[in-house]
Amino acid sequence: MKQPQYTSFESHWKHDKEITFLNHGSFGSTPTEILKLQNEFRTKLEAEPIRFMVREFEGLWDEARRKTAEFLGTSASNLAFVKNTTMGVNTIFHSLDFEAGDEVLVHSHVYGACLNTINYYAKQKKFNVQIAHIPFPIQHEDDVTESLLRAVTPKTKLLFIDHITSATGLIFPIEKIVTEFKRRGIEVFVDGAHAPGMVDLQLDKLGADYYTGNAHKWICSPKGSAILYVHPEKQKRVVPLQISHNYDKSGEWAKQFLWPGTDDYTAYLCVPAAIEYMSKLFPGGWKELRERNRNLALQGRKVLSEKVGTPLPAPDSMIGHLANVYLGKAEVPPYGFNYIHPVQDALFKEYKIEIPVFVFNRSEPRIWVRIATQCYNDISQIEYLGDALVEIIRKQPIE
Repeated sequence: MKQPQYTSFESHWKHDKEITFLNHGSFGSTPTEILKLQNEFRTKLEAEPIRFMVREFEGLWDEARRKTAEFLGTSASNLAFVKNTTMGVNTIFHSLDFEAGDEVLVHSHVYGACLNTINYYAKQKKFNVQIAHIPFPIQHEDDVTESLLRAVTPKTKLLFIDHITSATGLIFPIEKIVTEFKRRGIEVFVDGAHAPGMVDLQLDKLGADYYTGNAHKWICSPKGSAILYVHPEKQKRVVPLQISHNYDKSGEWAKQFLWPGTDDYTAYLCVPAAIEYMSKLFPGGWKELRERNRNLALQGRKVLSEKVGTPLPAPDSMIGHLANVYLGKAEVPPYGFNYIHPVQDALFKEYKIEIPVFVFNRSEPRIWVRIATQCYNDISQIEYLGDALVEIIRKQPIE
């Protein structure tokens, strides 16, 4: 098989060149210049910890938050930094009050860690969890909204909904969903783990009550950087998971998130620089970068679909930088988190391709391979993946 190549944009990263890396979506990947910046912050921290932490950090945190908020279409007063989206989800459910019998509506594509969080707090706070079945393969984005609305009951208090799903890689019609549920008086909490950087996110315009998303994925900031947005009308209800010095500080809501305790917060400070850095990779800035990545995902899934001989599972309108292709039926795996499917194992060990292979869902298990396209990826890498899949399936056919 013809060996694949990264694009010239790979010079901004430091990937293992022996690996065909098609899984930017799971953890992101940070450009070397941004990692250098983080090391500069760390050097200043260790050179004089008191000066950095006590005298300088709050100002740096405020400025980073202000610039990040501007990119995400809100004001800094509505935004706090958290380590990751999972922390954001835990923070909101830790904070909210429920009455016995209240219902939280989720959906069948929900991320496993988030569902675990919601189930945990359901037991603690005596609310019920309802799951709306959203089909996959899916014919039209309206199927999402209709499936959710059919699951609403008089007891539905909160909708927990993905902006972009993880395993299935679908962009949900989040603006329409938020509008429909707010019109019914139901709060909306959006899991936007993949959204910052992949889509033009305007949080104030969206109007969700709560929104959390990662910066380390498509903004490409260092690991341990994410945002939590809370609508101004709901901020009095939300407190950090870890109560510390600023809990009793009057004034801005977000300030109580400033100092959970001694830690390395340099990833937060790098988010604005990552936003700016990624915007300069193309003359057209973020718009051109997003279009390039999306076009590669659309082209790539078509290539894979034709090579393995299976139909595309979703319309183009629901695709961003993630795209799935169906491989065949499967057995329910023995466990979920970090499960490595035999096809995924073969791709890595025999072809040096790093890519996730999911079994979705548990009631009708099927094997899906998901590409994630960043500007360092080239179509030759996806063609190579397709040829590898054909060889693997030929050796061990999938039903």
